[in-house]
Amino acid sequence: LTMIIGKLFLSAVDGFTFLGAQHLLTVGRPEGLAAYFADLLTEGVLSLFGKTYTSFQELDALGEGLAKKYTGNTHRWNSSCFDIEGFITDFLKLPILYEAFAEDDPSKIGFLSDGITPLIVDRAGKKPPVVFPKDTIVIDRFLQRSDESGRRRFTLAHEAAHFILNRHVPMQTACFHNEYDHEFHYSGEELAKMFSLNETLTNRLGAAVLMPPFLMGRALKKYNNGQPIVYYTEGVFAPDTKIRLQSMSDALGVSYSALINRLRELRLLECRPIEEYIDHALFPKASI
Repeated sequence: LTMIIGKLFLSAVDGFTFLGAQHLLTVGRPEGLAAYFADLLTEGVLSLFGKTYTSFQELDALGEGLAKKYTGNTHRWNSSCFDIEGFITDFLKLPILYEAFAEDDPSKIGFLSDGITPLIVDRAGKKPPVVFPKDTIVIDRFLQRSDESGRRRFTLAHEAAHFILNRHVPMQTACFHNEYDHEFHYSGEELAKMFSLNETLTNRLGAAVLMPPFLMGRALKKYNNGQPIVYYTEGVFAPDTKIRLQSMSDALGVSYSALINRLRELRLLECRPIEEYIDHALFPKASI
């Protein structure tokens, strides 16, 4: 608990305190106990003070339902990679634009317009604030590079999730997708927005659409015989497991870290003592 409490960021969200620990605890490092408590803490505040928003279980069901609906409509049941662009433009009927972002905060890489809030973009060296039509998704142009495919797809899913949540739990205005940058100095207000309840729910729904349980189960069956992924204390993965994870992330069209987070969310990671890895795999014949 000391590790968890030491990393908690407390912010006031819509009249109650939200424990914004989710990403700080789990991105790229799926600690069993810490991740478990982070989930419990986050779930616990969803209904504080008599105000119920939604649960992670509900978001997973909603995301999978939408993914299945679109996949069935397009007859792409055999595809392992969800068509997030088609889902946005053909199913949600939202336009996608690419611009060179020129916001002061470089972590802002995606935007869902409310038709009022301007986005500062770079156009031929000039940086005008542009108000895009309501419900337009704008993505930073650098994400169009082939080596940024995973980040682009997750950013698109995140902005699509904002649109869906605005119908499911109306509470939003214009929405940025921010990626936490350890080298950037954030103000208290910027951190509060980044780790707000709204952003946590949006990340969960975006992941549920992009990596719904039926696709995750299919990937596990193909690359890990349908079994949970084993890791060891403090987030250590065996080399052969890392290869399987990379193959899974490539097949699903997501980043390595996004896949690990999703496996954790769906309780598809199995934690074992680090001694087991050292004694049976790393140095099986070593003795003291």
